[in-house]
Amino acid sequence: MAVETETTARRIAENQHAFREANERIEAAADQLEHDLEVLPFICECPQRTCVEIVRLKRHEYEYIRRRGDRFLVAPGHEITEIEGETVARLGQRFDRFSIMEKVGKAGERSRELDPRGQLAQ
Repeated sequence: MAVETETTARRIAENQHAFREANERIEAAADQLEHDLEVLPFICECPQRTCVEIVRLKRHEYEYIRRRGDRFLVAPGHEITEIEGETVARLGQRFDRFSIMEKVGKAGERSRELDPRGQLAQ
């Protein structure tokens, strides 16, 4: 059972990593625009494979989330903490337009390993 749990946590982290990479590309594309956008459209980073929710964040909000490799942004109502009976995240903060989820355990470890910005910032 421990191997199955670890595999689930790793899979969840890797799935969310794909959304994170897409959001990094969105931010990079916004940097190339000649006018400064007040809010940017980011993809919800919840573990639901079929999720296509767009979350609009100000750049400083996104950067706040990205300071740590184990944090993910999700649309309201997408605050999933358990997958297949295993706790993989906890709610960090909830706002009107988005929530910040913090990965825990093996999912948190794998999220930090996959973080394209490097190690967990303190």
